[in-house]
Amino acid sequence: MAGVTKVHGDSNPVVNVGDVLTQNANAVIINTGISSPLSAYSFQFVAGDISGELKRGTNGTAGAVETLLNAISGNATVLAYQVDIPVAANSQVSVLLERSSWTSAAAMQLALRATLAANIGANGPMTTTTMAVNNNGLKLA
Repeated sequence: MAGVTKVHGDSNPVVNVGDVLTQNANAVIINTGISSPLSAYSFQFVAGDISGELKRGTNGTAGAVETLLNAISGNATVLAYQVDIPVAANSQVSVLLERSSWTSAAAMQLALRATLAANIGANGPMTTTTMAVNNNGLKLA
């Protein structure tokens, strides 16, 4: 029969592999197995409907999500992403990154706004000039 080691609610035995040595701190991503520091960002689009941008257009043009992920992957490794499709505007794309060369959300926002076209997408352009990048940490559910 397999055994289970009980921790009784204490996360001190969890080893953080990232670059933040503080354990049990609020809003710190505790990395237990990926080899490099992690960072999590959200991208808020205040204009455009991202529901039609999850795939390529009928003419082969990349959708906004693919275009955004390709731009990010130039300076970081994208481990996971999530798209939140609202009823109206304010679509959000959340990404989990490792090995990011950006030092802050503001630096990433400035670089992506300079790199990306003003409108990206295949089926209904998403406006990048008003896109906001936030470092919200990792939120599950």
